[in-house]
Amino acid sequence: MRRARDKADGRLQSADQSLRDLDDDRLLTTQKREFERLLPERLGLTFEQFTRAVLLAQSEFAAFLKADDNERSDLLERLTGTAEYSAISRAAYRRASEARKGVETLEAKLADDLPAEAEARAALEQQAETARQALADLQQQQARLDDRQRWHDTDTRLREALIEGQRQHKDAEADWQALADARADRQWRRLILPQRHRLERQAALPDEIATLDARHHETLKALEAAEATHHQASQTHAEAEQALTTAQEARRQAEPALREAREQAQQLAGIEQQLKRDEATRAERQRQGTELDSQYRNARATHDERRRQRDAWQATLAQLMGDHQHLEDARQAAQQLLDRAARRRLALDELTSRWQQVSHAAEAHRRLTEQRHDDERRLASLLEQGQSARRQLDEKHSHYISVAAVIERSRAVRSESVAMLREGLQENEPCPVCGGLDHPWRHQPPPTPEAAQLAAQQQEEDRQLSEAQEERDRAQQQRDHLVGEYRALEAALKQRQQDARAAEQQLDEARQALHEHPLHAELAAIDETRRDAWLAEQRADSETRRAHHQQVLDDLTRAETELAPLDKALQQDELVLARLGTQQEALDKELAELAERLPPLQAQRDDLARRLQARLGEHASPDAWQQHLDNRQAQAHQARDTALSQLHDARQEVQRLTQQRDHERQRLDALLRERDSLDGELAEWRRAHPELDDATLARLLDQSDDEVKRQEQQLDAAERTLQQADAALAERRQALLAHRRDQALGTDDATDEDDTPLLGDSIETRIRERRAALASEREALAPALEAAQQHRDETQHALRDDDRKRARQQQGQAELETARAEYRRWGRISELIGSADGKTFRRIAQAYNLEQLLEHANAHLTGLSRRYCLVRGGSELGLLVVDRDMGDERRSVHSLSGGETFLVSLALALGLASMASGELTIESLFIDEGFGSLDPESLALAMEALDGLQALGRRVGVISHVQEMHERIPVQIHVAPIGNGTSHARLVSG
Repeated sequence: MRRARDKADGRLQSADQSLRDLDDDRLLTTQKREFERLLPERLGLTFEQFTRAVLLAQSEFAAFLKADDNERSDLLERLTGTAEYSAISRAAYRRASEARKGVETLEAKLADDLPAEAEARAALEQQAETARQALADLQQQQARLDDRQRWHDTDTRLREALIEGQRQHKDAEADWQALADARADRQWRRLILPQRHRLERQAALPDEIATLDARHHETLKALEAAEATHHQASQTHAEAEQALTTAQEARRQAEPALREAREQAQQLAGIEQQLKRDEATRAERQRQGTELDSQYRNARATHDERRRQRDAWQATLAQLMGDHQHLEDARQAAQQLLDRAARRRLALDELTSRWQQVSHAAEAHRRLTEQRHDDERRLASLLEQGQSARRQLDEKHSHYISVAAVIERSRAVRSESVAMLREGLQENEPCPVCGGLDHPWRHQPPPTPEAAQLAAQQQEEDRQLSEAQEERDRAQQQRDHLVGEYRALEAALKQRQQDARAAEQQLDEARQALHEHPLHAELAAIDETRRDAWLAEQRADSETRRAHHQQVLDDLTRAETELAPLDKALQQDELVLARLGTQQEALDKELAELAERLPPLQAQRDDLARRLQARLGEHASPDAWQQHLDNRQAQAHQARDTALSQLHDARQEVQRLTQQRDHERQRLDALLRERDSLDGELAEWRRAHPELDDATLARLLDQSDDEVKRQEQQLDAAERTLQQADAALAERRQALLAHRRDQALGTDDATDEDDTPLLGDSIETRIRERRAALASEREALAPALEAAQQHRDETQHALRDDDRKRARQQQGQAELETARAEYRRWGRISELIGSADGKTFRRIAQAYNLEQLLEHANAHLTGLSRRYCLVRGGSELGLLVVDRDMGDERRSVHSLSGGETFLVSLALALGLASMASGELTIESLFIDEGFGSLDPESLALAMEALDGLQALGRRVGVISHVQEMHERIPVQIHVAPIGNGTSHARLVSG
């Protein structure tokens, strides 16, 4: 374990685990998962098994010896790490219960989903076949009607298509006639097409000539302006050359004065840098002096505070030591008082535990006695109730027998009299009752009012018999319930009597253990009603004394711990104060030297600054003066270059405009010649086509390509539409005629060459009449067809539902057999080890573990003390000790003395370690406490046992505050707190 950032006030971090090979001094791992994997590989034990094998649970086994069966079971489970057996027992019980519930669920599910019997199944199949055949007949009739309806639907569709074709043909013809002007324009465009480019060129030439002539006049004006600009640029260039010469001469004349000013500026900068360094040094030394003064005052205050703390701790230590001359004597005295108080506290804890065991045992015995008396009274009450229920059952049974006998006799008399009279009737002989000669109801008598009355009487007799039977059954159930409750209570009473005897034995043992306690005499002097309060007061007083002695011991250690570093710190403080004084003297000397050196440097800097300012004049520095001269010369260069560039641009512009003027003149002459040639050629073409007027020609030439293309597409589309309408109309007329030609429509005018009468009004009227008759037939057939369809679906659904039930029954039976097999398997397991609280298998496993533990413990107990041996007895998990010195007498473990109890518990702890380690040899053992409550004789016996373990080669570690053990153990590890949550461990060898 460690704290965060390794600080005393840091939060506790998660535990770290590491594994090291001591033979090779090699660290194997520091990771928890790797640790859990490697430890079983190296030792053959898990970490939990290793701790149980090395850290002896001696104190827990002391409680294990004194516990009852239930507490011993819990302790044994925790000590041996066998909690999984309880979980297995509960799991087996739970799985058996779940399997039983699964079987019950499947049985209930199958009982609620039974299929039809064989006769009912045959009836369902017959009904389904009859319904299917009836539906098939109606469906055939419906198919014939559908064929007729499809013919009429097709006829209607073809007739409507013919009408639509006639309309489309008419619209296409009208669109074609409306495009007559467009067809004329197409003819003119085809005539104009060879001359179109000449006509367009003739129309474009006047505008092109006018545009070129205007641009030529603008070029002449621009040429005059460019020549003027060229003259002005020549003058500007000459002036810029003169200004550049003047600036270069001024720069050359100022060079000597500029060099002298730059030297003075460099001297001034050096002096100012020296002044800045000296002033910065003086400021730094002054700051250091202030800081040293503060450090000196703080060191002096710390020194005084530590001296005060040292004096206080010396006074505290003297007060704590009291009459003792040496610190070690005072510490040993405080330790003895602390050990005495701790032993007193442990004895009081043991006394409290034994007194509580007596109280609990007495309370348990009293509670069991009261419960036994209550059960005896309730048993007597149940006996009386059972006898009364038995008498009532006998009465109800007698009443039922009587009613049944009376009804049986009455029915026998009625049946015999009627049957005998009917059998005595003879043919052609008079009836003894009515005198008639014919006997029509001799063999099959009709229902009569007397028969109905007889049936009602028989029904009333059945009701009386049923009521008598129900009363008898209720009395039987009441009697059986009371018998079961009586037997259960009788068994519970026997168990309570056994529990009461066991509780009485536990009470006697607890009282005996209490009498054997060393402090029993003090407790016996206190009234029983005040013993709990007295024990609490004594424990609180003992704890107060122990805490006081512990505080004294802690204060001694702390005082010793605090004084040593304080003395060392005081010596260190004196050295620090001397060092700070020496540093302050050196700083004062350096500050005085700086104060003498600064004034002459400041006067020299001021004189040099005045002379430099007089030479520079209006300029801020030599660099600024030189920059001014350089800028003036650069500006003159730039002005000269700009003027030269403008002169060059003006010369190029004059040349360009001259060339443009000549080119435009040549182009204008060529266009005039082209215009005259086109006018002559086109005039001759127009004379050849006088019907083409100027307006039509202009309109056609103005048409755009898109407009021409659109008009052509419109003409082509109208032509195609007209052709398609003609073809579609003929096709639709032929389709309608072909459709009607195969039907006997009753017309005599139609021939193979001319089917036109089939499209007449009389045929249309006859077709409408047939369509109406067909609709009536379909309307009349629809309800019958729907009813037949529904009846067929219902019978099919009943068959499919029965099929599903049969399939579910088959599957459910297989699942039920599987579930029953699972229930039988888990039921057998649960009978062996299962229980709701997990005790059954846990007790079996713990009995085995207890046998193994006792076997290992007795092997170790023989080495510690040959007198005793542990065996099971008294109860399922009970323990007895065999005293070989007393003729192998068996007695309770509560009769052992304190030292004997320690030996037995130590043997049990060693036995548990042997069980946990298996075949691995464990040479090191650790025992935590358990010695403070032993008397001197028992402590000596325990030490002899530990010496015996050491003599056998075991390395035994004991964690204890008992002073007598400190004196007998040669090698010790002392742990002492040093403050701030930390401790110091040191090895002490005797």
